[in-house]
Amino acid sequence: MTRDAARSHIAVFNVPMAGHVLPTLAVVRQLVLRGHRVSYAVTAEFGDQVRAVGADPVLYDVSSAGEAPEDLAVGAAQAVEVNRAAVPQLESAFADDRPDLVLYDVYAWAGPMLAARWGVPAVLLSPSHLPYDGVLSEMFGVNDLTRMPGFADLERGFTAYGVPGGARAVTLAPPRAIAFLPRAFQRRPETVRAAEAHWVGPALGDRSFQGSWRAPDSGRPVVYVSLGSQYNHRPEFYRMCVEAFAGLGVHVVMSVGAEVARVRVGELPEGFEVHAAVPQLDVLAASSVFVTHGGMGSVMEAVALGVPLVVVPQMAEQRVNAERVRALGLGVYLPREEVTGEALRDAVRTVRNNPRVRAALATLGQDISQAGGSSAAADIVEKVLADRPMTP
Repeated sequence: MTRDAARSHIAVFNVPMAGHVLPTLAVVRQLVLRGHRVSYAVTAEFGDQVRAVGADPVLYDVSSAGEAPEDLAVGAAQAVEVNRAAVPQLESAFADDRPDLVLYDVYAWAGPMLAARWGVPAVLLSPSHLPYDGVLSEMFGVNDLTRMPGFADLERGFTAYGVPGGARAVTLAPPRAIAFLPRAFQRRPETVRAAEAHWVGPALGDRSFQGSWRAPDSGRPVVYVSLGSQYNHRPEFYRMCVEAFAGLGVHVVMSVGAEVARVRVGELPEGFEVHAAVPQLDVLAASSVFVTHGGMGSVMEAVALGVPLVVVPQMAEQRVNAERVRALGLGVYLPREEVTGEALRDAVRTVRNNPRVRAALATLGQDISQAGGSSAAADIVEKVLADRPMTP
């Protein structure tokens, strides 16, 4: 027997990282518009974003670790500690308001733990590739999950909360998963072991809470430069971009993070603007090239808007994305250790107005359109709600 999915209480669990929170917001907005009540567990810095899409923040407190480590295995161990601190806070916060369904980020293991405790279904919302054969070695530098730092603590937590299959099942073969990319971009999709795997593409929505931006009236093509929110403490890279693009006849927008913005990046020629952060969708909509770190959210947003890519990855996951960009013909992959001003300038010239790149972007853009985005994700969530067994 099944239940009506209408007006359910849905809890979202996430980690305090923009690249993990932003992809979920349009889905949350869809669910709210469909009449569901959404509680969103995250830290205070993201509270206003959660409120902007109609959800209720459920805040937990954890110590800040500063810039994310480039070694993803170290980052995963830090995520384990974040969850260890968050679980008791969130269990208490939801004690008298248990949800009907849990949505959780790939690093928000408090989600499946509490879902198991409450006996409600859980769905992974993945901002990146679903786990595939080789993911541990390619992204984390280990060949077995038990060799991951923090694995023993995570396994103990899953055992204590009665999570079916434990850490291995949840992390490598989640029962239900929604990924914010099209299947064509997924690394080795034929090896994904999720029992239910759905690739819905990027979930783009209203980002007016980030402000607005308009292209200048100069008529120059816009080149957008950003290393994202986690690996942007790179003043030498931004100075290299200034040298590379000066005199190229373009307007350059650089998003450099608050720390670099405070100390600036040197003298700026005409046609350059530097910000701590920008409303990325607005800037991409006007851009002719995107010089990016290759985070999945940034890559997907660029492809959805038809913007050629120059990818300078800062860590392993972004290198996997850069390889996919190169393999699919969406732009140029520049390894960080090989980047020079001349290489950046040549790469921008190569991808701008390149018909093969434009054709590849159009092909994957069509896949994104057909994948369905936030509406498709909300449909999947409502189906899980409707298919829940009735309790006595």
